[in-house]
Amino acid sequence: MNRMKPARLEWKNLTSRPARRAAVCAAAVGLLAPLAAGTAEASHRYSVPVGSWQAQVTREGAAYEVRLSFRLDRTVCLVSPAGASKGSWSRTGTDAFDYRIRETWHDEGGAVTGWVDIDQDAEQSGSSFTSSGVSTVYRPDGTVDSSVPVTISAVRTGPPDPAACA
Repeated sequence: MNRMKPARLEWKNLTSRPARRAAVCAAAVGLLAPLAAGTAEASHRYSVPVGSWQAQVTREGAAYEVRLSFRLDRTVCLVSPAGASKGSWSRTGTDAFDYRIRETWHDEGGAVTGWVDIDQDAEQSGSSFTSSGVSTVYRPDGTVDSSVPVTISAVRTGPPDPAACA
């Protein structure tokens, strides 16, 4: 019996280099799209706070408006009646994140009159979030003056504000 060897198959690259590059670029855009979507609206799988927010701060005896700006680099800026302050944020769950900000207070001459350590845990639902935590107020010498529970309700107003905390 005469057996024939099967023809050897050669795998040739049927895709040109420009076509491969286009495919890689398309895949990269697909991977980065959720990050871009997070600036205007949360991705379908994860909520992220990236963007600008108008917020109502409530503590015992007081309520006031502030602006928050969460950035992709995990920084957060607070613009309040006391001025602009910077901190950081991190995601803690699918629809949860926490953030911490140090807000320094100054007198008319620019001398530090104290500061507050703002520590909040947040739950996000689309373009709004609520958070709660404790704010610790410090005297200029670094001793604790008081600690107060604080709640914040916020609504997203747009992309991160590059001028906040600038």
